[in-house]
Amino acid sequence: MMDVRIRLVDGSEEDFGSLRKWLGEDHGLRGAVRVESAPVGDTELGSLPEVVSVSLGAGGAGTVLASALITWLQSRRTTAKVTVEADGRSVVLEIETLEDVRPLLEQILRPGGND
Repeated sequence: MMDVRIRLVDGSEEDFGSLRKWLGEDHGLRGAVRVESAPVGDTELGSLPEVVSVSLGAGGAGTVLASALITWLQSRRTTAKVTVEADGRSVVLEIETLEDVRPLLEQILRPGGND
């Protein structure tokens, strides 16, 4: 089991709600998506930012999540960036660089993806 944390950078509350709903309604991710409060950094003020956390099991769930994230970004008119973290690795997705980072995203979401 691998936990993946997804955070919006420069996104609105509406963007966050849309992403959470999009992932939660994906058949391949149903029941694995939850919202968590992220820790506040030393230089940050204000309320705790939220992250979407997805627990991935075996059976290609990482590929399902990668496709869902890319499709969500492509369908939005947003400049938001999505940071995806798993097993100490991370990648930032932006609408302009989606296809360039897709292989890296899929590697990060694959169990044992450090190979």
